[in-house]
Amino acid sequence: MLRARVDRHRCIGAGNCITIAPTAFDWHKGDLLKADIVDTESIDEELLREAAFACPTQAIVIEEVSELLPWQLRAAGAVRARRVVKTFMFTDIEGSTNLVEALGDEAWETLLRWHDETLRGLFAAHGGEEVAATGDGFFVGFDSPEAALACAVAIQRRLAEHRQTAGFAPQVRIGVHASQATQVAQNYRGKGVHEAARIAALAAGGEIFASQETGVGSRYPLSEPWSVTLKGISEPVELVSIGWR
Repeated sequence: MLRARVDRHRCIGAGNCITIAPTAFDWHKGDLLKADIVDTESIDEELLREAAFACPTQAIVIEEVSELLPWQLRAAGAVRARRVVKTFMFTDIEGSTNLVEALGDEAWETLLRWHDETLRGLFAAHGGEEVAATGDGFFVGFDSPEAALACAVAIQRRLAEHRQTAGFAPQVRIGVHASQATQVAQNYRGKGVHEAARIAALAAGGEIFASQETGVGSRYPLSEPWSVTLKGISEPVELVSIGWR
């Protein structure tokens, strides 16, 4: 048996949990853009885990409830955390809600399957490790900035090619950021993950934004850097736009 809770300090209001499991999660009344638990028993455990896993900041905490003694629970649930350096990528389809309305559910599902298969193929080709699917986007980890940027460029080029040959492909925004993070099993958490998610949210469809340090030394053209203040991050971050055309 599973139960869940939301750490509101980590919640950034992405809404992935609500999209995946709308009967289990909803917006928290009185706390703008924060999710809340509604009824986790309305969904099966696998979907609950998927919704929690899709949270980019790991704000949803899943807890096992069993008849084991406390010391047995601690031993069974102990997962070693370690500090790592990774390059994180977040992708997101721009205007997905409008697309669903315009296309209808069936056509949207067909488009989303193509999008997911295409991006997952490119992640694998560039050594990316899918951390979570976020409904209409992905959270991916790479071992180097160059691999992540090469993958981001390949995604935008593949989408542009599909528009030319098939007439349409969704506009996808991409954010890339290299940082230290805490790894627990296959999950990553920490300030760097927050920064990567925020960087992606600033991009428009068809754009690749990266922190300046991530783009340094890249073989792809970079814009002039500009300074931004990311929501929830006290220090300004220098960003660059990656040229892919």
